[in-house]
Amino acid sequence: MLAWWMLVPTLLAMMVALVLPGFMWLRAGGRSSLVAVAAAPAFTFGLVTILSVAYPLFDIEWGPSTALPILGLSAVGGGAAWSLSFFRRSNGGFSLRGVPLREAIGVRVPIGSAQAAIRATTWGAIIVGFLVAAWPLIAGANPANPVQQWDPTFHQNGVHAILYGKNASPFGGLHELYGGRSVYYPTGWHAFVALFARYDSVVQASNVSSLALMAVWVTGLAALVSVLTASRSAIMAAPIIGGMLLNMPADALTMYNQWPNSTGTALVPGLAAAAVIVGRRLATDLRAGDGVRAFARRIPQGLFLLIGALGLVGAHPSAAFSMLALLIAPLLAFIASFGRRALDREGRGQLAVLACGALALAVVALPLLALASPKIQAMGKYPRNGTSWSEAFAHAFLPYPPFTSTSGMTHWTFIQLVLLIAGVVATVRLHMLLSRPDPLERAAEQAGLIESADEEDAASPDGEEALPLPFWPLISYLILAGLTGLAYSPNSALRTYLLAPWYKDARRIMGVEDIALAVLMAVGAAAIVRAAHTAWTKSLQRILAERGVDDDVEAPRWPIQACVGLLILVLSGFGAIDARNAAVAYVYDPDQLGKPGMATTGELAMLRRMKYTTAPNALILGDPIAGAAYSEMLGGRKAVFPQLSTVNADGASQKVLTQRFRDIATDPEVCEVVQRLGITHFYEEEDGTYYNFMRSSRNPGLYGVDTSSGFELVDAGGTAKLWKITACGDVTPGGGREAFVTGESANRG
Repeated sequence: MLAWWMLVPTLLAMMVALVLPGFMWLRAGGRSSLVAVAAAPAFTFGLVTILSVAYPLFDIEWGPSTALPILGLSAVGGGAAWSLSFFRRSNGGFSLRGVPLREAIGVRVPIGSAQAAIRATTWGAIIVGFLVAAWPLIAGANPANPVQQWDPTFHQNGVHAILYGKNASPFGGLHELYGGRSVYYPTGWHAFVALFARYDSVVQASNVSSLALMAVWVTGLAALVSVLTASRSAIMAAPIIGGMLLNMPADALTMYNQWPNSTGTALVPGLAAAAVIVGRRLATDLRAGDGVRAFARRIPQGLFLLIGALGLVGAHPSAAFSMLALLIAPLLAFIASFGRRALDREGRGQLAVLACGALALAVVALPLLALASPKIQAMGKYPRNGTSWSEAFAHAFLPYPPFTSTSGMTHWTFIQLVLLIAGVVATVRLHMLLSRPDPLERAAEQAGLIESADEEDAASPDGEEALPLPFWPLISYLILAGLTGLAYSPNSALRTYLLAPWYKDARRIMGVEDIALAVLMAVGAAAIVRAAHTAWTKSLQRILAERGVDDDVEAPRWPIQACVGLLILVLSGFGAIDARNAAVAYVYDPDQLGKPGMATTGELAMLRRMKYTTAPNALILGDPIAGAAYSEMLGGRKAVFPQLSTVNADGASQKVLTQRFRDIATDPEVCEVVQRLGITHFYEEEDGTYYNFMRSSRNPGLYGVDTSSGFELVDAGGTAKLWKITACGDVTPGGGREAFVTGESANRG
């Protein structure tokens, strides 16, 4: 755990870079600091995406010295906008008109003890949620060890490639991983992590980014619930429940650990919270008859959302579809509401109805057209089969990853079911109550979703207006549950078409479903708190009445909130922490690896010694899925195959090596390739099972090599050995970065 403490400065630096560039821009247009903190990371990733595309056009190298100052300038600009946003123009300049500066920039002085308590408890719950999410990783993983899983290996080598190539563009920035081919791949996460990594600390920076994303995730959930309901109980429950969920963040940021996709998922709740606020304000302005001025007034916030949406795409395109799946229900409801209002108007009302109809059609049709694009459909061609409709039903409504079945998982699944049912019932009940002519506040109190006015501040932790929970989160949950079920269903054209952005992978979709689940379960927890509080209050009143005391006393709420929260934590086994611990060990502990594991403790040690046992320009050949893919990020030496897929541009040489390298003593073409590429060392590993196949079935030429002659032993670790190749005579090393960056293997000799 001490190793993690040493990385706290890196974590804090990441959080500052994630929050500050966008926080003040959004804060200038709203009073909720919670929403501003939650939505800011998407804005930062938007800026990173813009810069990563623009820099190569102007021959600017990607690095901390070129990117971080721009993020800093964004923070300064946002600070200026925040400071001036509440000023009023007077006599050609800005004037406070007697308003204190702190109040003018949005800081309420004093905020009052009740509001201070709300803020403290909210941020305290967020910290608890973060610790619950992060504990298995902190306690069970060495941050210097790589995640031994397919995708993370690619992504960590991608960060390493950006550090050397100084190019973070999604249009070819990762060309080193493809042997020189410029392939499109979203590089938002890679570009961001590269700003905080050195050549020898890619693994540590990548692992710290998981902690940062966990913090973004739980904060985003708290913010989203805070704009959907004024219930303090729900707002405090959301980050804690979110931190315990098994799909996101447990699976998505430990065992499966597909960082770009997980980044996009983590960014969605915070940006969705900001979008809900902007949409709500736009709706209010339009109802007031502001017309075009209503849209003009929201341009700054619209630009923030646009950059944030670009951040989602820059992290992973699937995140944009995830955002749409979450918010399409309220968006269509918004359009339909104004369409109905337009019907009652004369003159231009019919035009407004037509405009609303066209907009609704666009909201549905444009994403469907985007799904049909070649790049998206290429993702849908990934060979991932479905299973059965029974599996689809079993996973759809309470999704769970392929973790080890433990007692904690059983208990946590049951607790989730109870909270979900309570949340659904409370949501439906409130919707029915609000359809009556009862006052809004009274109806919400009766449903147990907001506290009484004498206890609850206006709404959210920062006073941002929040209505009682609307009905659409339940619709969003059903939409996402349908997508999850479809991922497990038998193969079909519909499955391929709709699920292409997620590679037809249920584990990617389930993380998004967790957003809607967390909202409903938080509401369920609040409903339970309300029911327990009501029962306690009635009991106190009855006892006092029996004693002749006629007092309309109300029991304190916080003990109930604390007890319910503690019960959820304990009865769920702290969110099935036993299963989450096993998931961490499955990919992080080199002595307890699961089927995606590649390198044991001894092998990792040998890889780290490469920087001392080989020359800086050495070029390592080995089966990447047998550990050789770690040569770059751990050993600092160039690998012929820097990712687990052998997809180099020089396909002819690649085929010779993967199929016939073992014939090096008798096949002159092998030595010809070795000399031309400048391969100096051979990374040998015993054959074994990887997932459900033997490694030698993929790359037979790299197994059964006779190393008794033509090779000199350099180092060994575990069952792996590192050999210097002498069978081909003198070889000019081809591992120099200059030759590699060009991507022209013919010049590596």
